Amino acid sequence: MIAELLEIESILHAAADTITRERQILQSELKADGSIVTNVDRAVEEYIRERLNLLTPHAAVWGEEFGHAEVNEHGQWQIDPIDGTTNFTYGSPLWGVTLSYFQHGDMQLGGIFLPDLNETYLAAKGEGAFRDRKLMPLVTPGALRAHDPVSVCDHLTQVYGKSWFLGKSRCAGAFVIDGTFTATGRYRALIGMDERLYDVGASLVLAREVGLEISFADGTPFELLPLTQGNQISKPWVIAPPDSGLPGSLPIRH
Repeated sequence: MIAELLEIESILHAAADTITRERQILQSELKADGSIVTNVDRAVEEYIRERLNLLTPHAAVWGEEFGHAEVNEHGQWQIDPIDGTTNFTYGSPLWGVTLSYFQHGDMQLGGIFLPDLNETYLAAKGEGAFRDRKLMPLVTPGALRAHDPVSVCDHLTQVYGKSWFLGKSRCAGAFVIDGTFTATGRYRALIGMDERLYDVGASLVLAREVGLEISFADGTPFELLPLTQGNQISKPWVIAPPDSGLPGSLPIRH
């Protein structure tokens, strides 16, 4: 693996040590949007920011808990210190730490660590995707079948109903789970909406490096630059194998 991925791996695993320490005095509260935040989220993001400022002193750093910074000529890091905070707070193992890097108009690096599952995912544009330091295989192309598991976010099921989706819908409550499970073939595809780049950035690099295709669900190209500016993904989008038949086939309402 390239040196940058090894550094990301080091940061993610050291962040897990912070989680272990802070978890012993777990305190949670509700944010303005009704989501849970804990002392662990904040401590982990502070630690990762310190490491990134040493690694790339002039790059922008955007984290879920301490705010957005505009992408600059040195790039932009995105941090979600605990993706799946509700799962984490209630003792579910389906959560993780994720870190990604945007530069030159595209996602360049991504890393995800799932501490309770003891799985590490790393990917770099053009360099491959790795699970626990082993190169991940390319996905198998082909049409989505009715019995295939497909990750579908909560908001989509609320807006469209479950009968709208192809395959059997699944939602882990943490994008790092849905993204890695799609890249490994545990899920066949993913349909999302409303996420921010700190949620999905690492999964985007991972997905592309295993041959998955990414687009909006209506078949139009997936746009990254608006996401670096802090925007949510504004309409349904898809990660799916080639020839899945999924993008463009969904009855999207505008």
